[in-house]
Amino acid sequence: MPLGLAARAMADAGCPTRDGVRLGWWFGLFGYGATLYWIAIALSIYTKLAILGYFGALFVMTALSGGAVGTLVAARRATRWPMAILVPITWVAWEKLTEVLPQLGFPWLPLGLALAKAPLLAQSVDISGVHGGSFWIAAVNGLLIDAVAARRAGTTRDAAWGRRTAIAVAMILAVTGYGAWREGHVAFRDLAPIAVVQPNVPQEEKWQADNRDRIVGMLSSGTRAAVGAHAAKLVVWPEVALPGYLAEHPEWRDTLAALGRDGHTPILFGVIDVQWYPPVRLGADPDYDYFNAALLTDSLGLVGAYPPTRKQYLVPVVERVPFLNPRWFGALKYFGGYGRGTGATVYHERWGAFGVLICYESIFPSQARALRRNGADVLLNITNDAWFGRSTAPWQHEAHMRLRAIETRAAVVRSANTGISSYIDPLGREHGATDLFVPAVRTYRVQTSDARTPFLALGDWVGWGSVIASAGLAVLAAVRRRRARAAIQAQRVGSELPVSSSTFHEPSG
Repeated sequence: MPLGLAARAMADAGCPTRDGVRLGWWFGLFGYGATLYWIAIALSIYTKLAILGYFGALFVMTALSGGAVGTLVAARRATRWPMAILVPITWVAWEKLTEVLPQLGFPWLPLGLALAKAPLLAQSVDISGVHGGSFWIAAVNGLLIDAVAARRAGTTRDAAWGRRTAIAVAMILAVTGYGAWREGHVAFRDLAPIAVVQPNVPQEEKWQADNRDRIVGMLSSGTRAAVGAHAAKLVVWPEVALPGYLAEHPEWRDTLAALGRDGHTPILFGVIDVQWYPPVRLGADPDYDYFNAALLTDSLGLVGAYPPTRKQYLVPVVERVPFLNPRWFGALKYFGGYGRGTGATVYHERWGAFGVLICYESIFPSQARALRRNGADVLLNITNDAWFGRSTAPWQHEAHMRLRAIETRAAVVRSANTGISSYIDPLGREHGATDLFVPAVRTYRVQTSDARTPFLALGDWVGWGSVIASAGLAVLAAVRRRRARAAIQAQRVGSELPVSSSTFHEPSG
């Protein structure tokens, strides 16, 4: 609301668009500087370039927020439309751009994420995705901005103030009513007991050679406990649970084969996967790409029973340096040069099907939608949040999966190295969450639904619609600005024209 009130005042005073851009830039700098502080602190464990990642993220986000507020100011100045219309359009367009920006996409904190821990209010995202939640929250704020502006204008506009406030309240009640209805009409069905192993390996210890056997031992003992005590139908290890290349450690493959075969239970595990290519010329070394990936060991002990799931959305700088050749970073092991996966692999077992979102992919609704449309009954989110440290980031990260569950009406099982591991039902309610930084083994009796949501059918129609509408507003503002300047110039030229001698008459007498 303070941002919207300031933008409205600028526009109504006739301020230029660049003033709005400046306002949005400062808003983004302070807002994202505060909420993304953990990039600089936590990532310093992972790479000394963390501070560059932090400032890079701020540069991108402040540029986009500056563009959004600049568009808002220009659109309000040109149209004088209510902020209840302009704020949600420009805000959601900005959010959508943060998602689809090539190689720099970072939709970490959309406004709709505020609904994640209020399932009753969040149910409407099955219609429109998270950006629909952002839209109605921004629209309510826009109505309140207009109401405050009407009240400031004087008592003659008290009716306008009351009307806008009533509409805002009615919107909240409508969303609440839909949520209550939806919670009573999504039918669940039993799927399978699924276990997660949370080994709790600190990031600074993960890549030390002396710790490899201990880490594999922790994962193995957790798997045996889950299978023996709870008859799990699937065991899920975290992202890059094995600290190295599987191809370099045949003993890991033997361990996985024995665990799957002896327990008659598939194991999904995170690992760094390698793909080799033939030499480009005779005598040259073979080339390769490495991927942040998930592989499956089946119940017969076959490791890699399915093609791997390879992470498609890579963390900028840390996993892949944007716009540069990843092979330039080959000497920096596990940094900056990861390959980008393709496709949406769905694994089929007798009890059902599942798809995998690796870490950061959980914040991209399109990826979860693709897996669900390809037949996944449950979405598995494997992640290593150890590098977040004791910051707000683990909770921010986990919250996204609650909305993925509601958008797709699929069950979600989350396996995190240091937590938060949990099961989230199709209504976005979390069950059996683990504590941070403690070893844990949990088996969840997972239920899913067969509901097919409008979001699954239509995709992010609110996000793309807002981008189109925002672009239209920007064009309209530019055209009207140009016409106004042309009119002023014509008036100025007309006032400076010399008087014609043919129309001048000397007074008689």
